Amino acid sequence: MKSSRLKIILGYGLIGLASFALPLGEFKPNRVVKGILLYPSDLFGLVVTLTLFLSILMLFMNQIRKKDPKAWIQWLIISLILLPSLALISLSAAKVSGIDFNPNAARVSLGIGFYVLLLGILIILSQFKSFKWLLLGMITLIVLSAMFDLIPNLGLVKEFNNVQDSFIIALSAHLTLALSSALSAIIPGILLGYVSYSHSQWREWVMGFVNLFQVAPTLSLLGLVMIPLSLLSKTFPVLSQWGIKGIGFAPAFIVLTLYCLLPIVANAYAGFQQVDEAVLSSAKGMGMTPFQIFAKVSFPLASPIIMSGIRTALTQNIGNTILAGLVGGGGLGALIFLGLSQAAPDLVLLGSIPVVIMALMSDQIFEVLEHKLIHIMGVHHDTTQTSQ
Repeated sequence: MKSSRLKIILGYGLIGLASFALPLGEFKPNRVVKGILLYPSDLFGLVVTLTLFLSILMLFMNQIRKKDPKAWIQWLIISLILLPSLALISLSAAKVSGIDFNPNAARVSLGIGFYVLLLGILIILSQFKSFKWLLLGMITLIVLSAMFDLIPNLGLVKEFNNVQDSFIIALSAHLTLALSSALSAIIPGILLGYVSYSHSQWREWVMGFVNLFQVAPTLSLLGLVMIPLSLLSKTFPVLSQWGIKGIGFAPAFIVLTLYCLLPIVANAYAGFQQVDEAVLSSAKGMGMTPFQIFAKVSFPLASPIIMSGIRTALTQNIGNTILAGLVGGGGLGALIFLGLSQAAPDLVLLGSIPVVIMALMSDQIFEVLEHKLIHIMGVHHDTTQTSQ
């Protein structure tokens, strides 16, 4: 209880800091020119007014809670969920006098104050059990603000309008590469995990093999894979026609698949290891073959932990796929690196935010699948336990 109260105080402290001391945005005449910082006092007092309102709620929280405990919580949640959208709308509507600019090129980039404000809101909302739904509601309001053209002057919106077709292609390529490479690692990962479990003399070799790819720097591994693929495509031109060459989809796919092996192998080994020996002995006593024991006993009982490994692999793979942009593999990484090369932070954010959202969504989807598998199999264990 004390920890929760301290977090709420911290959250309000961050909101207050962002509202009175930090710039929420930066007005830029164009993409590259340094702009003018926009403080909350410049935004028609909207954010400041809301913050003061929330602060007053905090000061009188005890009195309100005594009268109607649910009322203050409802008002608090509504205010916090609305605040980011209203701050963005205010930023987009901000006008700066004294400088000449082209309305089509001018934009407002997000400042440190907005991120501090958002962090404070998330800290407070995280204290509620329905945090995930509250976060979804807050994101939905921001998306609706963009869809209804309420934030047309934000740099993120401007960049999206400029590269809309490229963004959709990059998003599709990113998902395709991340999902296909993670799926390709599932069967080899499960088999290697089972080999480690059933043949103890091979365990060290298998774990060392999959750990090697996690230790090796991603860029170095991409470079090492590019060399043999380039030689193969030159020796056998048909491979180049199939898309297997030193740059593009192939090297990124291979490296990402290798990176997905460790969490799947480690969790598969842990899953098979936790199967009760008495159950396996009973299966043998019934005359089951080794394959039948694997398919009908060991694998079903180990599947919740294996699913946890797949969840980890896919979540980290969505982030790792950014590096495919360095070798012509496409994806949102291409937009991120383009933004870095052009010193366009809004373009970098445009490529980064969907990656974070997709990673969080995949994590939540697989968490639900894990719980369903545990319920179906009747297995209750800690799916976070993996082999070291």
